[in-house]
Amino acid sequence: MVQHLIVPVDGSDAAWRAVDVAVALARRVDATVEVVEMVTEDAEVTTAETALAERLDQRDDTGVGSSVTVGTAPDGVAAALEAMVDDHPEATVVMSSHGRGRSAALLGSVTEELLRRTYGPIVVVGPHVQQSDFVGPLLAAVDGSKASEFGLPLAAAWAIELCSEPWIVQVADPDVVTSADAGESAYIARLARKLSKESGHRAQFEVLRGHDIAAEIADYASSIGATMIVATTHGRTGMPRFVVGSTAAAIVRHASCPVALLRPPHLAATG
Repeated sequence: MVQHLIVPVDGSDAAWRAVDVAVALARRVDATVEVVEMVTEDAEVTTAETALAERLDQRDDTGVGSSVTVGTAPDGVAAALEAMVDDHPEATVVMSSHGRGRSAALLGSVTEELLRRTYGPIVVVGPHVQQSDFVGPLLAAVDGSKASEFGLPLAAAWAIELCSEPWIVQVADPDVVTSADAGESAYIARLARKLSKESGHRAQFEVLRGHDIAAEIADYASSIGATMIVATTHGRTGMPRFVVGSTAAAIVRHASCPVALLRPPHLAATG
């Protein structure tokens, strides 16, 4: 599935943390890494390429085919990245979540716009992500909606790619203890059986309880040593500019592992 990782950087240390994650992921799945930076003028390209290559050389990318690309983005960084993804259908974008845009308090504005332009997945590296060798379990988050279930095929694909044990979790309201509990368990057990079949790995599942859904998911992922969380980006604000729902964005903010975000295809018309 993963043959090439595209990592956008902007000179910040936060952006370069995504490079470290991409190198570790590439080493695990035998992929190549392309570090990308966009500049404003053609005259800046050569200087930026040299600086980018020097900084990449400071990292241990032993066993990983890595390269740098510098270009201009007259239509914006997200548009330029979209074009790169279109040209490399085997590629996955890995990027930091730091952002300065008003529309993305928890995710970077470029990440937000790229998710608006594409279905993803985009592997997002949040502020608390720790270095990983990508050998732990993989966790898929669902919430009972069909939109959240769009992430399960991606979870199966990543479980195959990483040879990981897949988990499915759902967070239930702790103040509501009714016969619905059995329904929630049956629902997530059914999804786990489906994920087991698709991934070829026995899937585990857990119904969590808590008011802070994102924190519960992130904490549970940490407790089982998860190497990645898979989540869809559907939101319920009714505002198309907010492509990433608040729960997905908060998972990124809390998680100690990367989060693979996928935009359900039926939301394309809301971009």
